[in-house]
Amino acid sequence: MPNLPKILSWKLFFLIGLLIILAVIFLRMPKPCQETITYHIGNVDDRFGLTRQEFVLAVNMAAAMWGKPIAGELFREDAQGAIEINFVYDYRQEAADKLKKLNYKIDNTKTSYEELKSRLEKLKAEHDQRSTVLARDFNLYNSRINTFKANVEYWNRHGGIMESVHKNLLQEKNELNYLWEKLKVRQDELQGLTDTINSMVVVINEIATNINLDSVDYQNTGNALGREFCEGFYKIENGKQTINIYQFDNNYRLVRVLAHEFGHALRLNHSADTKAVMYRLIQSDAIELSPDDIAALQKRCYN
Repeated sequence: MPNLPKILSWKLFFLIGLLIILAVIFLRMPKPCQETITYHIGNVDDRFGLTRQEFVLAVNMAAAMWGKPIAGELFREDAQGAIEINFVYDYRQEAADKLKKLNYKIDNTKTSYEELKSRLEKLKAEHDQRSTVLARDFNLYNSRINTFKANVEYWNRHGGIMESVHKNLLQEKNELNYLWEKLKVRQDELQGLTDTINSMVVVINEIATNINLDSVDYQNTGNALGREFCEGFYKIENGKQTINIYQFDNNYRLVRVLAHEFGHALRLNHSADTKAVMYRLIQSDAIELSPDDIAALQKRCYN
């Protein structure tokens, strides 16, 4: 029969040993904010119009914002840094850039949303009208082309083209060439209008997503480009940390977006304070933490 006291003694010894190991691991684990988080700059798309050094400066400014309240360094640039920061130029920035060149005002407000929707409806009506007229004129052009080719073939089958007929056919050919160039210009203009409409759909749906309004769709454009719009995004995937920046209006806003994503890297959640860097929308270009941000940081670091 097994010796029960010895078995219990061994199990107790094992349990105590396990608790000691767990305690050592816990004590050796760095507390929040005690270990500097490193980062490095990954891909930078030239289409943003900023140099790599300008991006580096913006990232460093955003990182420094979080260290200031605790008079320390929470983030540090390192060639092998744990967080890779990429600047990805895609349809989001392209849409915003296009509308800015057309002097469209864009912000995350219902007023901006309603104004853009109103202009979108006018552009859609203009697009449909111009598209209908252009299709009609292309049909007329194709009809004249077919008639011209039939006349040339007719005279070629009947011994050649007489001088008087040749003169008329040459004039018709020149007019058709001129008409074709005009149609191509109008087609390119219509495509430009289509691109503007696509950009407006993207931006309107960005605002709609942010402030919980109805999204818009125009010939499935919005669905094709995606309904989700975010200026930046922090993620951890397969142990790799990444911050991707997709869109910003100016350098101050770039710093603000970066600071927001750095906050997520600190495991901070969104704030209910609209003035906070960690509010879910970027409502300001200010490059300093709000009292709510500081309180959340202190709670994360010292509690």
